Amino acid sequence: MSCERASKYVSNLERALSGADYPPEVREVVDLAKRYLEDTKYYIERGDCETALVTASYAEGLLDALKILGKAEFSWSGKKVLVGGTFDLLHPGHVELFKEASRFGDVIAVVARDETVKKLRGREPVLPEEQRRYMVASLKYVKEAVVGGSDPLETVMKLKPDVVFLGPDQKWDERELEEELRKRGLEVKVVRMKEKRCIPKGLCSSSKIIERILKLFCRR
Repeated sequence: MSCERASKYVSNLERALSGADYPPEVREVVDLAKRYLEDTKYYIERGDCETALVTASYAEGLLDALKILGKAEFSWSGKKVLVGGTFDLLHPGHVELFKEASRFGDVIAVVARDETVKKLRGREPVLPEEQRRYMVASLKYVKEAVVGGSDPLETVMKLKPDVVFLGPDQKWDERELEEELRKRGLEVKVVRMKEKRCIPKGLCSSSKIIERILKLFCRR
């Protein structure tokens, strides 16, 4: 196994550790992340790339936790974060999903094809795939948006992200997805958004938006 990916983790961790102002109360956590970073360098020198990836993931997880808790501000520069979905009738919940995903790096949004939406939901999407892709790509938290393929795992393998970010309702199991991608030769971290987020009184569901349209404009 090549240590190229582990070395990439080292660069990102060093950037995060040197580029953020950590408050005194989290110093022990930061010091632990630094020790894991040094362990990663040690295992890379020994050629033990698998263990290097494990220790790097520990360090990254600690810093991610501090970032989510609002104890640190930094960017995982160069990391690709894949977010997939239908994104039919964009709403505040979608924006919150991309905003949270952007904490982990540059967001690549994969928009489901029309035929995939029809297969999963039993209906045509309201907006065609290219229009949905264009709308998603226009959001400030999204670096790039692409139309996905017929097989989601093949799409992930093609894009080779560092992180796959799941919405709270997406059916994938994080550990099973990581293992399946690892079997295919891709080391990737799978993270799930813990809860739905929406602005107060917002309609954070495409189906609810459709229901409201019908209620407002299709009265007899």
